[in-house]
Amino acid sequence: MSRILKSGAIAALAVAASCASAAAADLGGARTPPVVEPFDTSPPVRLFTWRGFYAGVNGGYAWGSGDATVINDGINAGTLDAIDPSGFLGGGQIGYNAQFGNFVIGAEADLQGGWVDGSSAGVAGLVGPSSTSSDLNWLSTVRGRIGFAGDRVLVYATGGVAWADIDFTARTPLVTLSGGDTLTGYALGGGVEWALGTNWTARAEYLYIDLEDAKLTGAGTSATFDNAFHTMRVGLNYKF
Repeated sequence: MSRILKSGAIAALAVAASCASAAAADLGGARTPPVVEPFDTSPPVRLFTWRGFYAGVNGGYAWGSGDATVINDGINAGTLDAIDPSGFLGGGQIGYNAQFGNFVIGAEADLQGGWVDGSSAGVAGLVGPSSTSSDLNWLSTVRGRIGFAGDRVLVYATGGVAWADIDFTARTPLVTLSGGDTLTGYALGGGVEWALGTNWTARAEYLYIDLEDAKLTGAGTSATFDNAFHTMRVGLNYKF
């Protein structure tokens, strides 16, 4: 009887051990606890916005691209080569930008003093040895701007109205004419602007400016001047 009980106990232990082994196999052994990633507490990256008012300063160079000067003494008429003045400009600008996605639309007004002058001399037809000269006092434009912004870089086109105050002189063997006038015309061009920080931007800009003709008259003589020139300017703006 004791032998039978002993055999049964051994069988029961064997079954229990087999079940425990199967359960351990089902559990797959000890598992590595999952890795918990830490939360990203860094602030989100913000794209630069071009929206808002700004003001700044500019400076650059201008060179002429006009037509020949026409001189008429009442009897004879002739032409001299274009004056094509050149020199430096410096001044300031104010403006406003609106931004829609990557597109920027704005308006700008500027005013520059000028050290832009030139002269031409020769024989104008039958008038005889003659000379002409011009001297730019100031230049101003009011323009629209439209451009595409790639975060901190803005590429734009611009165009609008231009005004300039210019002094003129025409000399012939018989008479000297001089005077000044404020002329109206148009300005067209484009540029690239870079954001230097949250509020500061820098730019490089080209403008072609074409103004109305100017005319001097006196003592039966007249001289007509064509006025067109190119400008290259750099500028620095503060955005409010």
